[in-house]
Amino acid sequence: MDMSFDHFRHEMIARGVTDETLDTIEKCGIDLHHWLEGFKDTPTSVEKTVETIKTHPLVPKNIVVRGFIIDSETGALEEV
Repeated sequence: MDMSFDHFRHEMIARGVTDETLDTIEKCGIDLHHWLEGFKDTPTSVEKTVETIKTHPLVPKNIVVRGFIIDSETGALEEV
């Protein structure tokens, strides 16, 4: 599957999202090309996400945060 803004933009437009809305999102400082890029290294992406959540100032330090990768064929979870 193509994990790019260009692919998702096409899908969003097909579902009724307007170019004006996408332009407004970009003007608000959200880089859709970067944000909708996807990722190439799943374990690294999960590790970064877990670290971001664990170190967020609104997440209490006593909250356990863990990351998993699901095998889309078997449903098995692998903890990262």
